[in-house]
Amino acid sequence: MINLSRADSVEELKRSVQGRIRALANVHSLFAASRWIGAELTQIVKQEIAPYSAGADNRARISGPQVLLEPDLAQAVAMVIHELATNAAKYGALSSSRGRVDVTWSDADRKLQLVWAETNGPRVEPQSRTGFGSKIIEQMATERKGTIAFDWRPEGVVCRMVLPL
Repeated sequence: MINLSRADSVEELKRSVQGRIRALANVHSLFAASRWIGAELTQIVKQEIAPYSAGADNRARISGPQVLLEPDLAQAVAMVIHELATNAAKYGALSSSRGRVDVTWSDADRKLQLVWAETNGPRVEPQSRTGFGSKIIEQMATERKGTIAFDWRPEGVVCRMVLPL
């Protein structure tokens, strides 16, 4: 994680790595509460979005059935949500006071299907280079035999992830 991280300053690198470690620590606290059985997806998403939506009504909407994720999958999903939320706060919907994020999921056919959709943020342009966050997201999906797809819509990025349960 540290070797792949990029930043323009030492302070920025420090914040970036600390945020990723905090995402893992957050999900580990959920494991401890469940006696290391796993973590419930709603709680993972709420923990990772909380720093960016505090005090703002309707900045983030979360919708999906209760899904208990085993620890390895829970950590991967926590990292993906962390990276998406961080990017939304820097460049996307959560960087604008009117921006919003909708996170929805289903668990049909032993697959987790999660959609992250941003709206009302700054105009979105497709990325010219793949950043560390995107690499983490892609790696988390690939290592778990899942898929990830980004749709760079002008009104906001949409990320669709499918992972076997």
